[in-house]
Amino acid sequence: MLDAMSERRKRRWFTGGLALVSLMALGSRLVADEPSSATNASAAVDDLPARAMPTPDFFQGCAFICVDIQPGERKHLTDEAVPKGWRKGGFTAADVNAATDYAFDVAYPNARLVADACRRLRLPMIFLHWGSLFRDGMDLDPEIRKTFLTEYGTNYAAWAHCIQDPQSRPADELGVRPGEYVLPKTGQDAFTSSNLGFLLTNLNVRNLVFVGGHTEACLGETARSARERGFRTLCVVDATFNARESSRLKGIREAKFDFVLTTDEFVKFAQSAANALSH
Repeated sequence: MLDAMSERRKRRWFTGGLALVSLMALGSRLVADEPSSATNASAAVDDLPARAMPTPDFFQGCAFICVDIQPGERKHLTDEAVPKGWRKGGFTAADVNAATDYAFDVAYPNARLVADACRRLRLPMIFLHWGSLFRDGMDLDPEIRKTFLTEYGTNYAAWAHCIQDPQSRPADELGVRPGEYVLPKTGQDAFTSSNLGFLLTNLNVRNLVFVGGHTEACLGETARSARERGFRTLCVVDATFNARESSRLKGIREAKFDFVLTTDEFVKFAQSAANALSH
């Protein structure tokens, strides 16, 4: 069945499976007070297509978007615990666990650094998270709901993603504050499963800074939709995460961001842009 799926359907199915086993990517707790790590960040960017640096005016009409960094715990899988569908798709416990560690040790602390840099620029701050309105998930993406039904039946208490669950919100360590925007979504593409499009129109922004995950699922799907709608997109590469670390950069390549920067590059760029725009 998986072999017959398009690449797009594969990405959607895998994220549904990830939610079922409650792994880090649909919501994990940031490590408080842990210093940022740019481990292998430069090497990672070297694997991406040639990059151009944005100009300071990118921040005019710009918003920050964080995708699916939610409360949770660091968890590792054994080989036996890797879901059957994932094994068919080539997932291994080592690869998934490497993604978990990268998220906690690198991506999440860096996401806070990027958020704070954007706050200093007074950009609109948008935090997307999973949050279906109904306990039975009737407003979820039908493919994801079907996966929950297959795994748990109608034991809705075992389902993730309901807005009533304590994990259905941005992680505390992101420092969300009054005046910032928090949006629940019910599918991977936030443009089709939330009011993100309305919000961006009302904010009158056309440029977007992305952090979060998954690069092959929610982050990637939302970024692709943004480009299709005419937005310019920037990804902070080492402030992203994925279901498996081996394909994190693949998801970034496929999303075709206009700009890809490391956290260190972005923070320096934001500071220089703030200086330029103040004159």
